[in-house]
Amino acid sequence: MFNYNDVLKATKKKKNKIEETPIDVIVEKYKKGEFRIVTEQARYPLANLRNIFNEAYNLNPEYQRRRVWDKKRKSRLIESFIINVPVPPIFLYEYDYSQYEIMDGLQRVSTIIDFFDNKFKLSDLEVWTELEDMGYNDLPREIKLAIDRRYLSAIILLKETAKDEKEAKKMKKFVFQRLNTGGIELSPQEIRNAIYMSEFNDNLIKWAESDEFRLLWGEVDNDNFKRMEDCELVLRFFTYKSACKNNLSMSSIKMLDTYSLIAKDFSTEEISVLENLFYGTLNIVKHLFLDRPFISEPENKKSEKMIYDAVMIACAELYEERLEDKVFKLNSGLLKDEKYNIIEENKSIFNGKYTSIKNVKERVAIIKRLIRDNLK
Repeated sequence: MFNYNDVLKATKKKKNKIEETPIDVIVEKYKKGEFRIVTEQARYPLANLRNIFNEAYNLNPEYQRRRVWDKKRKSRLIESFIINVPVPPIFLYEYDYSQYEIMDGLQRVSTIIDFFDNKFKLSDLEVWTELEDMGYNDLPREIKLAIDRRYLSAIILLKETAKDEKEAKKMKKFVFQRLNTGGIELSPQEIRNAIYMSEFNDNLIKWAESDEFRLLWGEVDNDNFKRMEDCELVLRFFTYKSACKNNLSMSSIKMLDTYSLIAKDFSTEEISVLENLFYGTLNIVKHLFLDRPFISEPENKKSEKMIYDAVMIACAELYEERLEDKVFKLNSGLLKDEKYNIIEENKSIFNGKYTSIKNVKERVAIIKRLIRDNLK
């Protein structure tokens, strides 16, 4: 039987002492090519990009679905090609022989193809302001020819880089963490979304985008939406619940990474159990605290992760104990103001500086007492 509280149980191990590695062993490791990326380079004519990026290329990897450029940024890229400013190479990943996905550079490829297809007109140009409001077909012939002659460079990470799927995922994650194109570094959740693609991950996105969750957490600004912070919040609920159960002591990023890795193997039935837990918990939270249950003071506008953890985990236990009927007999919003009072009384514990699982459990215990005192 699936016990979601024990997902992280096996990770509770003592850290091994790191031993010094002899120099000759290090050199031999390098000579054998251990953990060395195998690449090749390519140059693609812009005019042929649509034909080149055909069915052999995954132009819609799930992990880049939220990163969409605005018209200004698209126009500046086209202007760079007109001026012949060097454009950084895109990175392709060969996930199977002659089958590729774009690890970094999807928006550049999409922008170029869309421009040649006349799907947008240039705007907010810095140098070639004369070309404002022109699509590809509107450009003077000479400028069209100049753009046609430009190339987009690519670095391809070949399948030979990794010996097996486990090593491939490790290498892919490493590359994602090091890529920093255009000054925009991928967030930890974007990296997880790329490395741990699975049915669970697909559902994570669905749950994060649900009306039920958005109503309680509040609006997610555009930047945080792109960086998938809402998805990380849902993952955080499942992860922290298991971590609290097993008294884990490790960084938040490591816990979330570990849970994501394990969750790749969750069955459809197990994911259904988690979905019921998530929505069942949200229903209890909404009834007890009404809207905006994850703020510490009435004046606050933004939800806080610290309050989210405590409220969600405490209410999840009510769902597990099948106490929904008892909860729903209480007046709606009964604990909204009492929550503010109890947080104020325990300011030293509800302090965002303290983020260990031990601290989380202390905050959960306070919210649990508040709820259970009213259920008697």
